[in-house]
Amino acid sequence: MKKFLLFLLLALMFSLQFWGCQTYSRTETDIYTISELDTTTSYIDKNAPGNRDNGIIFSSSRTVQSERTMVQRDSVVNREYPAFIRLGLFESVGLIGSGSDYAAGMGLFGVFPDFDNMRTTYRGGTGKVFSGGLYRFGVAEWRLRWFRDNPNWTYGFTGLEIIMPDSRIEYALASFAPFYLRKRFYLREEIPYIAITGAFGISPLPIPSQYVNISASIDVGSIGGLNVRAYLGLAGGINSSGSYQVRISPAFGPTNPPKSVTSVFPYFGIGVSVLDFLNRVPELYTEWKDHEHSSWDIGLTQLILLNSGASSIYKSDTTSSMLTGLILRLATASVALPLLDWKVYAGTSLINFVVLGENEWGMGILPLRLGLWQTVIMDEMSVEPFIEYNYYPSEIVHIGGRLNLRVTEGINMGIAAGYASGSTVGRFGTDMMRQLGKQMSFSRPYIGLSISFFDRIFFPEHLRYFKNK
Repeated sequence: MKKFLLFLLLALMFSLQFWGCQTYSRTETDIYTISELDTTTSYIDKNAPGNRDNGIIFSSSRTVQSERTMVQRDSVVNREYPAFIRLGLFESVGLIGSGSDYAAGMGLFGVFPDFDNMRTTYRGGTGKVFSGGLYRFGVAEWRLRWFRDNPNWTYGFTGLEIIMPDSRIEYALASFAPFYLRKRFYLREEIPYIAITGAFGISPLPIPSQYVNISASIDVGSIGGLNVRAYLGLAGGINSSGSYQVRISPAFGPTNPPKSVTSVFPYFGIGVSVLDFLNRVPELYTEWKDHEHSSWDIGLTQLILLNSGASSIYKSDTTSSMLTGLILRLATASVALPLLDWKVYAGTSLINFVVLGENEWGMGILPLRLGLWQTVIMDEMSVEPFIEYNYYPSEIVHIGGRLNLRVTEGINMGIAAGYASGSTVGRFGTDMMRQLGKQMSFSRPYIGLSISFFDRIFFPEHLRYFKNK
């Protein structure tokens, strides 16, 4: 399990680095010369003291002076537009039909695995619907102007892609930066978009796998960076005898030396992606400030350092801490709902850790969160009471609230308080529990300090529902 968590961390870091190397915004600059013209007219009477008859003999003593001035200055206007069609952090797909006798049981969307059997020596079994999984870290697509600018063609790369048909690790295909061509046919061109997408992907370098992946999908999204997809595809490739999957596979050993493995399999899958944003071609010509948003909050990392009165996870034999635990959310979204003037939201996170103390903790994958978003000070402060249900692998009911203060566009701080009740018992195997901690139930209130990174809070002026009000 430690190796698995380390792998996820490295994959996340690689995808973030991959994101950072891509061009996601373009800037157009207009330089103007502004000229201001001004004319000053002065009327001057040169009469001497006393009355003077300037009749038909004497001309008028009034003189008129006109002075024209021109002031010129340069004006620079920068307009920023999106430069990508798609930019996503993480996508996972639960595969059906890619394996039978060796089904790994990765669960719906591929993110609800059987934690009790999550190890490289596991060879799967029968009776599990989702036999494998497809995982992408760092997806980027740009416009491809083929066929006289035929719309919705794209080319792109994936930072890291893993396609595992079943639990046999030697048959899993993996690649760094595989190349993809895609064509989208939109059935709905308003948010949330609905499209049929055809894709051809290739990993030409045998590091660690060399393969081709052909697929078609029905895509629904993107709203708050959340997308749902149904896939039908065919993948085939080769893992050499020196590839990582073959070397760690329990199928090979001293009496059976590693050898190259050919892996070809059709698949059907249901997937989800988070922090995954899609632009249609017309949106490439819409300034960032005019883009439509559907969520109150979209973020990568939300952290609450808390005190619950439990035994602290921070203390040693000689020290103690006012802090006892933490709440960590990764890849979150809070989508506005048409209730109470769009103040009610539904949210989720890719992974949610609730740690109240040393032995009082739990983890949730794609938890269900319902809350109320209230702006206190425009562009600065907001408050959000919520109720959250973590159903897998831990069962936790979490009621709380946060006061958010926006420090910058991507950093927020605040205070949080709440009550969490749940248990780690039920879906963690004994191997994992020996590494992570004891199985026990907990019910405690807490208060803490909240800080968020790469976390964008939106205000009513940003949401598309208030644009025309």
